[in-house]
Amino acid sequence: MRYPNDGNPVDDSLLIPVVSAKYPGLQKALCDTSLFFGDKLDTVVKNYQLKGDGITSFYYEVPFINNGVISIKLCANTRAAYPDYSERWLTLDIHSGKAYPVSNELNRSGLDWIYKSYKALMKKRITEDIKDTKTNKTYNSDDSLIYADLFEEIDSLKYNEMFKSYVFTDQGIVFTTDRVLPHIVRALEPYRQWLIPYKELTPYILPGAIILKKWKTKTSS
Repeated sequence: MRYPNDGNPVDDSLLIPVVSAKYPGLQKALCDTSLFFGDKLDTVVKNYQLKGDGITSFYYEVPFINNGVISIKLCANTRAAYPDYSERWLTLDIHSGKAYPVSNELNRSGLDWIYKSYKALMKKRITEDIKDTKTNKTYNSDDSLIYADLFEEIDSLKYNEMFKSYVFTDQGIVFTTDRVLPHIVRALEPYRQWLIPYKELTPYILPGAIILKKWKTKTSS
């Protein structure tokens, strides 16, 4: 894509996944309107060419895929009042295109452990961030209110929300949650990703699990 920019053209690109027609469900799940927040591809390109804003670049990563499940990260840079960046993590059934829930792999005890451990981990990270800002003398009176909001957000994290954004990888399952701070204080947002190695999840694998059971079989052979 190219934005003329008054004679100083700016170039950007959209790198998008192209799904085989053999998988119509996945095709629909990863069509342009799904990728671009409801807009068609030509609308995104035209808007950029005319105004230089909206979705300014797009790319994706596939940390895991087998013959039944795909994990994909959709990454977009946008520009409106200010530049921004967003990610959506999807783990999908390749044949239907529907979300593949982690509850297909782990029992309730395992999900409970993840939920409680994630909340504890996030609180620890926020506490460490507070300590770092005070050590670096960048902490101010307004920060205390922001960190209080972060603690409250973690306390109120709903069970189902915890398991919406995750991907399988070669090493384990990575979970994340949405950022909550406005752009002006985004620097205080804690790191939200958590990689859980597969070996730590072994006690919680369901008998009908596909991915974790295959990993367990592979590592024990």
